[in-house]
Amino acid sequence: MSENLRDAIGVILEAGFQIESDAFKTLVQFGRAETLRPLIDEVLKVAGSVEPRPLFISSDLVLKAVEKLELIGNRQPEAGTSLGAERRFAQEYEARLEVVFDPTGKLGTTGVFDDFLHYFRSRFEKMSALFRQRIDTRSGGTIADALASGANGRGRFVCMVVDKRERDNRIFLTVDDYDEEAVVLVTDANPSLWQTARRLSRDQVLFLETRKSSGKLLVAENIVLPEIPEHRPGRAQEEVYAVLLSDVHVGSKVFMEDEFKRVLGWLRGQVGDHSQREIADRVKHVIIGGDLVDGIGIYPRQEVDLKIPDIYEQYRLASKFVEEIPEHMEVILIPGNHDAVRQALPQPRIPRDFAGPVYEGRKVVSLGDPSEVRLDGVDFLLFHGTSLMDIISAVPGFDYRRPVEVMEYQLRARHLAPEYGKNTPIGPELEDWLVVEHVPDVFISGHVHVPGSGAYRGTTIVNGGAWQGQTDYQKRMGLVPQPGLLPVINLQSLQVRMIDFRSG
Repeated sequence: MSENLRDAIGVILEAGFQIESDAFKTLVQFGRAETLRPLIDEVLKVAGSVEPRPLFISSDLVLKAVEKLELIGNRQPEAGTSLGAERRFAQEYEARLEVVFDPTGKLGTTGVFDDFLHYFRSRFEKMSALFRQRIDTRSGGTIADALASGANGRGRFVCMVVDKRERDNRIFLTVDDYDEEAVVLVTDANPSLWQTARRLSRDQVLFLETRKSSGKLLVAENIVLPEIPEHRPGRAQEEVYAVLLSDVHVGSKVFMEDEFKRVLGWLRGQVGDHSQREIADRVKHVIIGGDLVDGIGIYPRQEVDLKIPDIYEQYRLASKFVEEIPEHMEVILIPGNHDAVRQALPQPRIPRDFAGPVYEGRKVVSLGDPSEVRLDGVDFLLFHGTSLMDIISAVPGFDYRRPVEVMEYQLRARHLAPEYGKNTPIGPELEDWLVVEHVPDVFISGHVHVPGSGAYRGTTIVNGGAWQGQTDYQKRMGLVPQPGLLPVINLQSLQVRMIDFRSG
C-alpha cells in the first residue's frame, strides 16, 4: 500500500467510518496521486449526506463520489472488459435469441364494421380452442343446448360476456356464443363463484356450467376461466441474466438520468458491489419494455413536464444511452404508449423515421407490442402494459401498487386487454393478437411505474418499474411511482432480483 493510500485510509478511519474491501479496491482503481485526496473528501461528503449515517464506506459510496468528480476516465476499462483484466463471462457466451412472434407487418385494420366482427370472432375461436385443449372443458355444448335442456337441465358451453350488471347480491351476465344469447344469474350463495363473477369483465370468454331456469335465464353453477396450465418452464443451461429496463422516459423533466447512468455503468462493470458486478458479468439480454422516451402530447398539458419538447431530439438523446450498453449484450426494444408509434394495440415496432438514431448507434432487436421471444431456451411474453390501468379501474380489489396481481389476472383470462372500448385503444384487426395462446415462461410488463415480481403456475411475472420521477400529471391522478429499481432475471433459476440504483 502506497503512503498516499495509507494516509487516505487513515482519514476515513479518523472520520469514524470503516471501509469495505470492495470500496478499498475501487479507491485503488480510481484514486491517482493528484485525485486521491479530493476523492476521499468527496467520499466523506457523500457518506455524511446519507441517512441513517453508515458505519462502513461501501463501493457504491465511492463510485458516487467518482461520478460527482467525473473521475470515470481515470480507470476506464478497455473495450470488452470490466475493471479487471479478464474478459467477462457474457462476452464468451453465445446467446440464443429467437423471435417467436412480432405483430409488425401483420397489422392493417381499416376500422370498418366487418373488422370488428372478424376481431371478436377471432378472439372467440382462439379461446374456444384453448378450452378444447383441457380435459374438464373439452366436451362442451352450446347456449342453445342449455336453453333447450328443460327445467333444471344442465348446460356446459363456451361464451363471451356481452354485458354485466350487478344488483344487490346478484350478478346478471349476458352471454353470447355467436349463435344464441342468454342471461346467466350468479348469486352469493356460493361465495367463491360470486367473487369470480365480480372480477369478470365484458368481452371476456368463459366456460360456464349452468342450470336452466325460466325463459332464457340460466343459473351459473361453475365459472371456468381460460387459465394457463401448470407447466415446467424452460431454463438456460448456463447462469446468464436478462435485465428489464421499462419506462425510461428520456425527455421528461423528471427523467432520472443520474440513476440511469449508474445502471449503464453497472452493465459496463464499473458500478456495484462484488455480487452485483458478478451478475453484470453474466448479463446477456437487456429488454427495454416500452416508453424509451416521454413523447409528445400523450396526456393533457404534458408540455409542462417536458425537458425536451422535440420527439426527434428525445430519440437522439436516448440513442446515446442505448449506445453505452456493452456490445456483447443483446438489446430488445418494444414500444409503449409514449413512443412514436400508433397508440392502438397491438403496436408495430417504433419506425426508423423516429428511432433511427437508436437503431444506428448499436444493434437493436426492435419488435412490436406485444411480442414473444425465446432467450436461451426461456420463452418470454413482452408487453408494455398499457391496459393494466383499465383492468385496475374495472376489477374490484386491484391496485396499481400491486401490478403482479393484475398480470396474473391477464394470464388467467388468457388475454392482455380483456375488455374492449376502455381507455386503451385496441385496433380491430382480423386476428386478435392479444390472446395469450402460448404459455410464457416469463411474462414481463411495465407502464404502472411500480416494479414487482412473482410467479403463477410456472410462469415468472415481472413488472419493470420506471426511471422517471413523479410528474405533475401523476400527482393529480394520485399515482405514486417507485422508480430506480432494476429487475434482473436469472435465466437458469428464473429467480428475480431487484437492484436498487436510487441515489442517497
